Amino acid sequence: MKKVLLAIGFCLSAFAIQAQDSASQPIDLVADSGFYDQMAGVAVYEGNVRAKQGAATIWADKVTITLKNNAADSIVASSQNGKLVRFEYLGDKKPIRGQGQKAVYKVPTKMVELSGNAQIVQGQDVVKGNKLIYDLAKEIIQGSRVRMTFLPGSK
Repeated sequence: MKKVLLAIGFCLSAFAIQAQDSASQPIDLVADSGFYDQMAGVAVYEGNVRAKQGAATIWADKVTITLKNNAADSIVASSQNGKLVRFEYLGDKKPIRGQGQKAVYKVPTKMVELSGNAQIVQGQDVVKGNKLIYDLAKEIIQGSRVRMTFLPGSK
């Protein structure tokens, strides 16, 4: 069970540009229901899911974590009925907030993919697209049907 909670921490860190001090903080997870199959390597949390670790929080209707060799391999967060998966990171710099109909984090490659009305906002800088892919290791955002608004002097 600790590995499942650790996987949630990876998810939060991924969506939050990985705050170094957040990784050692406790994870607070709330959901209407949860299921963990250690033999299959799958954990599923459903209904008003909120997971928080340090300065990072994610909200979704459903979070599915797939384990490979006893480690998190992929984390999928989704919502239903027109609601969006949301995340926020309240770190040292301006808060980072994002949303999409679905978020997939591939742990080995450190890639986050937001799809369906995807949006990432930091201050007044906004990136929107049908699909946004964020490479955490290289801090690169790419996407399809992208619209970006950056203010001069901001990063």
